[in-house]
Amino acid sequence: MLGLFGGGGNPPPNVKVKSPTPFDSPTPAIPPVKAEMIEIPGGNFTMGRSDGDAFEKPEHEVEVKGFRMDRTEVTNAEYYSFVQETKYKDFPSDWENFKPLPGKEKFPVRYVNVEDAKAFAEWRSRRDGVTYRLPTEEEWEYAARNGVKATLYPWGDEYKEECAVVGKTTAQVEDVGSKPCGENDWKVQDLVGNVWEWTSSEAKAYPGSAGEMKLKAGESYNIVRGGSAYRDQKGKVSETSTYRLPVPVAARDNRVGFRLVRAD
Repeated sequence: MLGLFGGGGNPPPNVKVKSPTPFDSPTPAIPPVKAEMIEIPGGNFTMGRSDGDAFEKPEHEVEVKGFRMDRTEVTNAEYYSFVQETKYKDFPSDWENFKPLPGKEKFPVRYVNVEDAKAFAEWRSRRDGVTYRLPTEEEWEYAARNGVKATLYPWGDEYKEECAVVGKTTAQVEDVGSKPCGENDWKVQDLVGNVWEWTSSEAKAYPGSAGEMKLKAGESYNIVRGGSAYRDQKGKVSETSTYRLPVPVAARDNRVGFRLVRAD
């Protein structure tokens, strides 16, 4: 490889060489992307399920106010706009040359923790003049279960593997919106599969639960929802709209991404 001065060797003495940064790189720009948001009307629904695991119990009634939700998970392309405009240093570790790999711009962004998602939400709020945030666990499940219908999956009560990006031996995600049969009644997509999604809700058992989440002392955890492309030993159980998983808020994982909501 040629060096900075054309010959591949060391620079002349007494010349200070600036290390390249993500924002110096002469890489072609990825076109800006603006998310499409779907209106979710408020209502009451039954959260949790009596035949789930200990942390899905007990069923309980919850009131959710109307809100708007991203149609899909936040993509690499949209996150790239945020990274470039804000010069955000903690970009995802599966990018190369400080940007998403070609052909993966529409993949859900991964390797983002809660602080990364909040920073992105603040940037997008400034850009669009509204207030975005991570969904609460109640909002997420309400959308994924079609509100008052309280279905077990976004598409209904019957498991359909073909309606979600699931069943992979590794976390092989696909473009967002690639499984249209998996959308909910309001046309929100990818609520099951592709990547787990951060919520803003602290990880804890439901009131009245017989279970107790055993979390590592000194760490903060939030709940993620929706399952991922990777099929673990739990199989389709973790792909229901009621399944809950605690994850450390600082974790950056290839199975976890996010989407945003805003007040209606």
